[in-house]
Amino acid sequence: MRRSAKAASADGEAVDERPKTASRRLAGTLLGLAAALVLAVSASGATARSSSGPPTGATLAALAQPGTPSSLASDRIYFVLPDRYANGDPSNDQGGLSGGVDQTGYDPTSTAWWHGGDLKGLTGTCTDPVHGLERIKDLGFNAIWVTPPVVNQITYGGTGGYHGYWGVNFTKVDPHLGSDQDFGNFVDCAHSLGLKVIMDVVVNHTGNVIQLEGGSAYIPGPYRDCHGKQFDPAKYVGKNTFPCMSAQNMPKIPFFFDAADKTAKTPAWLNDPTNYHDRGDIDFSSCSELCIEQGDLASLDDLFTEKPAVEKGLAQIYSAWIEKYKLDGFRVDTARHLNPGFWKLWVPQMDAAAKSVGVKDFQIFGEVAVNDDLYDSTFVRDDGLPSELDFPFQDSLAGYASGQSSALAVGDRLNDDDYFRTPAGADPAQVTFLGNHDMGRAAYEIQTHGFGLTGNALLQHVLLGYDLLYLLRGAPVVLYGDEVGMIGSGGDQAAREDMFPTQVKLWQTEPRVGSPAIGTGSSFDVTNNPIQARLEQLAELRTQVPALSTGASIVRYAKHAVLAVSRIDADAKQEYLVLANNGEAAARITVPTSTPSSAWTALFGTVTGLTSDAAGKVTVTVPADGALLLQAAKPFGVARARKPKLAVRADELGNFWDVVATVPGSAPVTISFAVQRAGGAWKRLDVDDSAPYRAFLDPARFKKNELVKLVAIVRALNGSTATSAVVSFRVRGR
Repeated sequence: MRRSAKAASADGEAVDERPKTASRRLAGTLLGLAAALVLAVSASGATARSSSGPPTGATLAALAQPGTPSSLASDRIYFVLPDRYANGDPSNDQGGLSGGVDQTGYDPTSTAWWHGGDLKGLTGTCTDPVHGLERIKDLGFNAIWVTPPVVNQITYGGTGGYHGYWGVNFTKVDPHLGSDQDFGNFVDCAHSLGLKVIMDVVVNHTGNVIQLEGGSAYIPGPYRDCHGKQFDPAKYVGKNTFPCMSAQNMPKIPFFFDAADKTAKTPAWLNDPTNYHDRGDIDFSSCSELCIEQGDLASLDDLFTEKPAVEKGLAQIYSAWIEKYKLDGFRVDTARHLNPGFWKLWVPQMDAAAKSVGVKDFQIFGEVAVNDDLYDSTFVRDDGLPSELDFPFQDSLAGYASGQSSALAVGDRLNDDDYFRTPAGADPAQVTFLGNHDMGRAAYEIQTHGFGLTGNALLQHVLLGYDLLYLLRGAPVVLYGDEVGMIGSGGDQAAREDMFPTQVKLWQTEPRVGSPAIGTGSSFDVTNNPIQARLEQLAELRTQVPALSTGASIVRYAKHAVLAVSRIDADAKQEYLVLANNGEAAARITVPTSTPSSAWTALFGTVTGLTSDAAGKVTVTVPADGALLLQAAKPFGVARARKPKLAVRADELGNFWDVVATVPGSAPVTISFAVQRAGGAWKRLDVDDSAPYRAFLDPARFKKNELVKLVAIVRALNGSTATSAVVSFRVRGR
């Protein structure tokens, strides 16, 4: 079981046998779970007790105001590796180089090298619905994410840099993809069609150019300056100075194989080996969190991002891309591997660059490839990474869509969004997906979770996966080629097939879902795959029903095969109900809603004659391996806000204290939580728009046994507010 109870001692406090730590880096390993035990008054005074002095006036109004939803929540993103999409200019297939594959990186018969796809091919004639970006718009997407277009290392480890993640010149487009002008034309075309452009960027590492004496094994230990004196790099993050460095005093002495490597990178500061951590490779089976941050990922040169010069250099590189092309966002590769202080320095500079060229809502989401809600949330809540690719959601959704895991896993993940909330108040905007170019495609992931699903059974489960990807919260991402039924045979190279006629023999005969093997044909000619039709239908539905993008999510039912989630349109006072069933038989369930005595109609799926009773409960039959979207025929009632009750409880997953509010009635509301330290002003912890309503106190942010005041503020959808009694709480470590 995911959640389990702790024992309670005689004095009423929870007994926690887990190792205690305030470190965010250990949060993901805290697997001991807690019961929701409300603290009772004790002789020590380390208790929750009523007090007076709630916020009023302008302070109350500011605290109660929910944040503005991120535009990212309304995005539907098509993810492309340009090298594998379309070849618009065969003259650049070898990147302007000559010789064999090791010199040019080009071999379209191998999964490991460049294949000839380029920016001209991706752009096409722009408005051509088959061979232009118009095709992607017609599939229902409003954003396109492309892998890093920068100049890459030609060869490393018997493969080429066709994917873009081994950058050596970060100031221009790789010649295999075309020219800087070609990239500009691509962006201009996308913008003319109403498509946002999200560029993949790498701030963690470069290509593998610098070598390290003593082999690749990671070496711990302190850093030493050029005089041999030990220092802690973390203490210099955000400052303008940094200790002098010398190659001889690095953890491992860096060197180059030949003279050309010494100037292989651009900008020039990237050629200084002391601008890298120089520690050796990450071993994921044994590495500490510091090793995860400072080690080389697969021997790629790991940037010393604690150094102000490196952080500023990376800001200059990517500000220039934004300013030159008016990009709309970044996906940040390997975000897990950056030092915690990096994001609060780098992100504001990207926002400023975007605003300087009129891009008002620049979006950044990072790759933290860990299936742990609590650990992942620390990058957003503590470090300032704006958003993430939602790996925990992918794991739960792919498992559920395959028919092999319970709806409870998906429901738990949605409820765990609370860990990602911040004082800004906006609902967490995660980027969701079923599969990707690293782990494997959506169909492959569902097939694997489903222990070898094939044929029509696989198709039905894949369609169920996409139904929920679009009907539940988050900005859905679809990997190019999924719409024509590509399955692949694994991750990495095995998930990066060609859309244009492929010369890879394996891919010509590889099975697909919903379509036959492609042979020597072009995937652009495949227009009748059921997945493509479903994606277009779901995209149109998401456009028509804004609540599917920005509405609150209330998990109503998550048991065995059936999931039910309300999506709330706060402006229209409208409730929608998403239902899914991954079982082999139809399931009849009764679901609570916030809309009593109302008829319900199906916007997606087929069901008739539904009416909620006076208590708001509706009984519905959910088809096997299927999903429904229901709309209440009338708005839900809105009454004045009612006073909530506030309690403090031991968190079930981490070393936090949960600040929990309950409010009478079933009407959707938002609840803001605020804390006041001695002599200070009320400050918001977060805003929650769905039950269970909660915020978190992290003991690491407070003095030991510090006494604070807490309050919950209910804001009804008519704008009225009601405030709980003030609760005083002494913050103890857990």
